[in-house]
Amino acid sequence: MGLLEKAGKISEEDKKEEVVTKPTPVKAEPAPVVAKSRRAQKKEAKASKKKEAKASKKNEPRKSRAPRQKRPKAEPKVIPEGYEEVGSARSSLRLFIDFAVNFGIIIAIFVAFALVEIPTTLFLSVALLLSVFNLLVMPIRFKRSMGNVISRTQFINSRGDNATFIYHSLKNTTIASYFIFLLGVFFGISMLGDSSGIEGGDFMNAFIAICLSSILIPLMDYIFRRTRADSLGLWEVAFGGIWLVKTTTSADANSKSRFMQRLESMAEYAESRVDLDDDSDDS
Repeated sequence: MGLLEKAGKISEEDKKEEVVTKPTPVKAEPAPVVAKSRRAQKKEAKASKKKEAKASKKNEPRKSRAPRQKRPKAEPKVIPEGYEEVGSARSSLRLFIDFAVNFGIIIAIFVAFALVEIPTTLFLSVALLLSVFNLLVMPIRFKRSMGNVISRTQFINSRGDNATFIYHSLKNTTIASYFIFLLGVFFGISMLGDSSGIEGGDFMNAFIAICLSSILIPLMDYIFRRTRADSLGLWEVAFGGIWLVKTTTSADANSKSRFMQRLESMAEYAESRVDLDDDSDDS
């Protein structure tokens, strides 16, 4: 009996301990609700609208795209009314005279110096002054060059006004570009030779590169004339349309300028010797 009572007491003590050691359940309190700011609410609203818009676009059938329309080509420039474009005879005469005055004399002086080795300082100075006079002074003062006066032609724009002196100067750069290009070729070949005495460097390399790139001017002029319906060149298009037309005796011939009277007399002589209106081809 004593053992049974002890065992009963031990079991009762174990039960009491289990009852004491059981943890009391803790009620989980809900997390505090944080109030969203207005910006967050706006962002969520925008995001939901975007999602709805994307979903609606996916469900909608795709519309067939209209074929792209090609841009209409620029209409060719038209010569103003009341003017007659010159033929190849007058155009060639103007080109020959302007080339001889602007560059021909200078080239002849350099060739003479290379062959005879005569002093060229005085002759070269006179030739340069004459070239500047024909490139700048004549177009500014008389709106024409010597070649225009002798061939009795002039350059006009789409409004029928005389072309500016800037056009006259830039148009002559097309011919000058050939000589600048040849100069770059000469220096480039000379640098390849050991006995040339020309030393390379950044300056010389840049100079040669500029000279060689000058060939782009006549190349672009050729492309413009061949691809355009109106056959206008680079500088003619750049100035909105320039044409070489026939003129009569200028008003400056009756002025006191002996120089212009001399040029007009040369024009009369050229017309008496050569029929400048024997063709009607465009220049």
